[in-house]
Amino acid sequence: MADAPARSEPEDRQFVVALARGLEILRCFDAEHRQLGTTEIAARTGLPQPTVWRLAHTLQKLGYLVMESGADKLRLGPAAVALGGAALAGQESLDIARPRMQELADRYQAAVALGRRDGDSIVYLARCQGDSPLLMNLRVGSRIPLYRSAIGWAYLASGAGGERDLALAEAGAPGPEALQAFQDAVDLYDERGFVIHCRPQHHVNTVATAIVVQGNDRYAISCGGPASALPVEAILDEIGPALVKLAAELQPIFLLGRRYA
Repeated sequence: MADAPARSEPEDRQFVVALARGLEILRCFDAEHRQLGTTEIAARTGLPQPTVWRLAHTLQKLGYLVMESGADKLRLGPAAVALGGAALAGQESLDIARPRMQELADRYQAAVALGRRDGDSIVYLARCQGDSPLLMNLRVGSRIPLYRSAIGWAYLASGAGGERDLALAEAGAPGPEALQAFQDAVDLYDERGFVIHCRPQHHVNTVATAIVVQGNDRYAISCGGPASALPVEAILDEIGPALVKLAAELQPIFLLGRRYA
């Protein structure tokens, strides 16, 4: 999890620490972590257990969390679901983007996903699956590691110079191999407009690029699937350029959506 805003900006007098911590708890839940106990939440947020208990109790009272029947676990409640639904309903641009994403997914028998950054992750906002023998267990709401994925690398590589420098420094924290992998991705992005992430142990290749809407406002879009269907040579020659072309087609759609939001 990303560092809590409450701990990173203590000097801001307008900043409500309790609210930030409550929202941080809600962010712990995603497509892969639908049910969590308070001990797990404390570990993911770094908050003290008593604080988690009090905040979780308040969120339950307001309907944002509910206790799972027959299990000592919490899950998102109706209030949180309604809030997320309202956010997605306001993004008509996604409705226009999905058919074009699906066409690319069908063409290359791959999965095409669109996401935005949230802390140290990219959160999927839309995902389309082609007819592929390899079905990845990811869906809307899934969190993808920012520094260990094609979609994360593309988002970071598309940033301004200062943001890139910070990203490179943070990518080097796990070790020199991670730093070199990200540096190679940045170099490829500068040259070709996309990045490639290969996972030979899983026989999966993924290509990704960014959709820079305006200023620093941007999305990232990826196309991934079996290495047999998406070999590196095909990505470099055909699939990567096709993804960049799709990103260029989607950019004015998202820009128009911003202006009329």
